[in-house]
Amino acid sequence: MKITWNELTINPDGLDFDALLEEWRWLVPETMSPVVVSALGDLFLVDADDSVYWLDAGAGQLSQVADSPAEFQQLMQQPENADEWFIPQLIGDLIQSGAVLEPGQCYSCDIPPGPGGEFTVENVKPTDMLVHFSMFGQIFFQTKDLPPGTRIDNITFGDAWRADSWPEYNPRPSMHRSLR
Repeated sequence: MKITWNELTINPDGLDFDALLEEWRWLVPETMSPVVVSALGDLFLVDADDSVYWLDAGAGQLSQVADSPAEFQQLMQQPENADEWFIPQLIGDLIQSGAVLEPGQCYSCDIPPGPGGEFTVENVKPTDMLVHFSMFGQIFFQTKDLPPGTRIDNITFGDAWRADSWPEYNPRPSMHRSLR
């Protein structure tokens, strides 16, 4: 199966980036604006001086990847960067397994890579983008100051995670297990 940028990225039209980034404001300044949304629920953002940053939502990290949008466009075409930032093999495997994104969804890990999850077909599922960004932003805010290897027995989600607030969201069993 040939994977194109249409499968690796999400059309940003109609996305409410203020809402998506609400739980990430501890890490992402309001002056940054999105330039690319990956199918894996990461954002590439540009800041006031035109530098491009990668919000790796699965790892809870923000890192500069290019000095300008033009440089970023060139860098994302390089196979080693595309493999790291967009993981085309996984996207192809997910699509072949029948896990196809609906509008407003991205692929999201049951257990994020930061706390020990893996990018596998078994751990990655189509998820509402707002749920993905809210959940991961809260997880990494609560764990950002912990030393590596700390056992995490409990994550508490804000009011947005009450079942009556997200009737269409059925939490996966892994959300109730300990994250390591």
